[in-house]
Amino acid sequence: MTGVRDGPRRLIEKLPSPEPDVVLRLARLPVTVDDEAGRERFRSLSDREQQRASRFLRRTDRNEYVLAHWLLRHSLSEGTSVPPRSWDFTEERYGKPRIARRFGDEREFSLSHSAGTCVVAVSARRRVGVDIERLRETDDPRALPRNCLSPGERGRLAALPEERRQAEFIQLWALKEALAKAMGVGLRLPFAEVDFSWRDARPSLGRSAAVPAPEFWTCHCLDAPAGFRAALCVRGARPTTAVPIRGVRET
Repeated sequence: MTGVRDGPRRLIEKLPSPEPDVVLRLARLPVTVDDEAGRERFRSLSDREQQRASRFLRRTDRNEYVLAHWLLRHSLSEGTSVPPRSWDFTEERYGKPRIARRFGDEREFSLSHSAGTCVVAVSARRRVGVDIERLRETDDPRALPRNCLSPGERGRLAALPEERRQAEFIQLWALKEALAKAMGVGLRLPFAEVDFSWRDARPSLGRSAAVPAPEFWTCHCLDAPAGFRAALCVRGARPTTAVPIRGVRET
């Protein structure tokens, strides 16, 4: 990861991207509380975002929300003349945000945050979804609702050594969340009908009624900080084969 240390963006790190037209940025809540820096990040949000942030009861949740949307706005402003606070967004049918048409900016983006760590993906034109998840000791794939995993995924997880199941499930869940975000359907995606398997150490999306043309989607496991799993999904204009990259799947 490469840190960006100029001015207010000193918390932003550039993640290596497996897709040349997708920019990935990461930010983590600082260990040391800096109230002035926090207020600066808060001021970069829109009025609506500030109001929502103020409604969080827990300070850590509020700070994470502010950091995530600050990261998004600074990532979108990079290389443009638009100040971070000036961005305005609209929503698709199921809530996927887009840059407001008046900016004349056709970029697509996706935002995810978990346990104080935030990731943003910005694509030149393609549908994009990113997700990051923290590993949790209580996660047990055997106890999960059946609507989380496909039959094939449940079988493959059951065949793994017990010490690997948690990390494998979290990686699967990150892949599914990233795909749902890219498709713009969110939790309406029937996750049990989406099947990811591993081919040459990279995720392979199977055909299903939920995703009828998987060959148009390229999905990756991303490098992520220790204790996290992350994934990226993008849609191409034509069928494509994913370029193998190193997936972060070790425990």
